[in-house]
Formats: sequence, structure tokens, C-alpha cells
Amino acid sequence: MSTMPLPSDHDATLQPRMSVCAVASLVLGLVLCCPLTTIAAIVLGAVGISATKRRAASGRGLAIAGLGLGLVGTALQVAFGAWSYSTIYAPLMAGPAPALRVGLDQGATAMLEHFSIPEDANLDAEAAAFIGAIQSRYGNVVSCELDRTSQPPTPDSKRPVFEADFELRFERSTIKGRSCTEIVTPDGHLSMKLRWVELIDPAQGDLRFPPEEPKHP
Repeated sequence: MSTMPLPSDHDATLQPRMSVCAVASLVLGLVLCCPLTTIAAIVLGAVGISATKRRAASGRGLAIAGLGLGLVGTALQVAFGAWSYSTIYAPLMAGPAPALRVGLDQGATAMLEHFSIPEDANLDAEAAAFIGAIQSRYGNVVSCELDRTSQPPTPDSKRPVFEADFELRFERSTIKGRSCTEIVTPDGHLSMKLRWVELIDPAQGDLRFPPEEPKHP
């Protein structure tokens, strides 16, 4: 007469299922470049940790890893966004105003530091005349706002630049202006320097610096 084997404790105990949220958190956390996925990884990681807290489901380690990756990815995205804003977006929106303010306050030599000009180009006299004309005509710069109604030309893919129209408010007048900002140098380095500035004044005549766009290698 045969006897049936008694079930062991291991067989009687049901193994908890893997937490879907924990797995999803880890997968989404690996996509560090997308804000939506990293935020989702944080939320699902927290849900996965909660689900595995009382051993109702397994995968606690995966949930913790997904949560950590989500936090790291979000932090990197915030840091990159702050850097992009302060280094690229804000200078583009400021237009020629910082260079003009420096020139009016500290002189033409200081203003030249804000321009992308070949090292062999000597434009000290032109810069001094440009700043002197601005000072005598308009005074100091009060504000500068991007003219969003104008349509900038298509940028040159070989030499990325940002051309835009601005409204410049000075102490004694408000005039239109236009500037070209070099975003990337020919060798691929970030530049964010002006290539040229033009102040449009039908009454007293336009001002431009440099008088002709410098020839870059």
C-alpha cells in the first residue's frame, strides 16, 4: 500500500509574484534622457517598494534601483536645463545689450571681449567710435527685448548662428536693433559671442559694429 508524500513547508508557502511596478521602474529609470520616464520611474519605484514591503510581492531591489535611477536622471536633467538656460538661452535673449553695457561702462576694449573677431583683426578704433556714437546719441542701455514678430533667417548649418531683431531702450531714445550671435565656433566649441550688431536709426543714421563682418577661417 503506497502512501502519499506529505507537502513540505516550502511547497505549502506560495512564492510572491514579481512586482510589475518594480520591473517597470527599473526599465524606465534606465532612460535617463527623458523627463517623463524618470518621473515615472520615481513614482513606480515608490509603489514597488510599498508593494514589496510586507512581502506581498517580490522585486524590492529592482524597485529601489529604479527609484534611484529616476532620481539621478531627474537631477541630471534639471542641472542640464539650468546650464542650457544660463549659458545658451539667456545670452541669446539678451542680444547685444550686455556687450553695449560693458562698452559704455568700461570702454571699447572690454566690449570687444563679447565679439567673435579674428585675432589678427585690429578694430579698437572702430569699437571706440561705435561706443562713442551710442553714448552721444542715446546714453546708457536701459533694456533690450527680443522682437518676436520678426522672422530670423535660416541658420547656416556649417556655422550655427542666431540672428534676431531687438528693441533697445536707451536713456534718450528707443530704437530697433539687430544682432548675430555665434553659437558654435568652426572647430565645434561653444562660443556665444556676437559676430555683429546693427542699430537702425533712420533719423541719425544706422550704426554697425564691426563695419564689415569679420572673415573667419
